[in-house]
Amino acid sequence: MDGRFGNASHSKSVELANAINDVIYEVGLRCIGSGGELKNRFELAILGYGKDGDKVQSGWEGQLTNKWVVSINDIFEYPLGQENDKPIWIKPYAQSATPMTKAFENARRLCQDWINWGNHRDCHPPIVINITDGEATDAGRDFNLLKKEAEQLQMLSTNYGPVSILNIHISSATGDRVLFPNDTPEVQDKFAQLLFDISTPLNENMIRIAQQKGYNIHDRAKGYVFNGNATDLINFLNIGTPQ
Repeated sequence: MDGRFGNASHSKSVELANAINDVIYEVGLRCIGSGGELKNRFELAILGYGKDGDKVQSGWEGQLTNKWVVSINDIFEYPLGQENDKPIWIKPYAQSATPMTKAFENARRLCQDWINWGNHRDCHPPIVINITDGEATDAGRDFNLLKKEAEQLQMLSTNYGPVSILNIHISSATGDRVLFPNDTPEVQDKFAQLLFDISTPLNENMIRIAQQKGYNIHDRAKGYVFNGNATDLINFLNIGTPQ
């Protein structure tokens, strides 16, 4: 994540942190009611891997350190600081390995616990957005361990539908991009094929948002981007966030 992000002026880790902070801020703005109150409509978890060897940890810091799923109210109550007159919550890191299987296992446990708590079975199902610039280092032979975790995650659901899994592979290259394909992408990359396979189709709302942002996609398009640039990254996060 320390390499340049295509033609962007910053590293991939910096661009990613900026994009996530922007999306969190936009999510919070959507939750402000007519009276100016912040309605608790979202709960977010951010998982980071590679910062500390092969461990997976919560991406929240400051007052939210060691918390996993956090309400939008608490998120806005405890930002790390401000940049460009907006709150920030996430700092960029680019270190060590890519234990993606452990990250998916952790995401599965968090989603399962969340669904089974309170009235969450009557809520919008969780959306898992995986952002990576490299191949998983703990996926097992033929990626069988990672595939198994993704399959178990896809089996979780609320009364409003199953969990969504979206994957974006960001790159330092400026080559051809694959954006929300319906069919297997024509790229000679085993890991790209894996991420396509474990991505779920975009729902109607996601397709509508993607089309509004200029993407030429249709029904059954998958939540998958290969070799995406900085603009694709921020669009991808917005497409994956319920409006």
